[in-house]
Amino acid sequence: MQALTSEQLKLIGEKIYLNETGGKAEHLVAWNDGESFASLGIGHFIWFPENLESPFTETFPGLISYFESRDVAVPQWLLAERDCPWQTKPAFYNAQNSEKMMSLRKLMASTFEQQVEFIYQRMQGALDTMLNELDDPVEKSLVNERFKALAETEAGMYALIDYVNFKGEGTADSEKYQGQGWGLLQVLLAMETDKKNINQAFTKACGDILTRRVENSPQQEVEQRWLAGWKRRCSTYSSFPN
Repeated sequence: MQALTSEQLKLIGEKIYLNETGGKAEHLVAWNDGESFASLGIGHFIWFPENLESPFTETFPGLISYFESRDVAVPQWLLAERDCPWQTKPAFYNAQNSEKMMSLRKLMASTFEQQVEFIYQRMQGALDTMLNELDDPVEKSLVNERFKALAETEAGMYALIDYVNFKGEGTADSEKYQGQGWGLLQVLLAMETDKKNINQAFTKACGDILTRRVENSPQQEVEQRWLAGWKRRCSTYSSFPN
């Protein structure tokens, strides 16, 4: 796997920020329609209210721990309250002018470098995480080869980093509909091996897997509204850095 320069990482971070927020700072602290949790930062890291049961992987507390390891000044209340203090979307938006919310927005807007480092770190551990989930030696070989081939190109590195942050590794049992996941593992296994351009093959497989997710979803009407945007995001994996 090629090491990324700070400039490459910055460019990828800017692309992720654009993917998740449309490049709008006000969307760095958000609560999306149809969801029961907050989404924060350039990677829209998930933050659960207390006692929420969700099939999705919570990532914001891990970001706060990463900030601490990098000596980032984190507001004291965030260190004491690892659960999102707002239980619902209306409560979240009613608190927009509160001291907690203003300090949260300031933290998310001032730590782009550390946030993209956190996302990159997750991707670096993704291959071992996926391989540990597989028993079939043929599948292990395919995932290993395709991951490493993508990691040889700048566009492929961007695709791996962004997709792991976007939809996860694909190894969590909870992140499946009707027994089928939608993470990086499922995308790598679904890639068409006869395509000459590996980035285009990855893009197509992303679209196919996300379409399957929507077809399997228990809230199909909600997720169908998201699918076109998801596919537009995946299309950038073939054209980065343009």
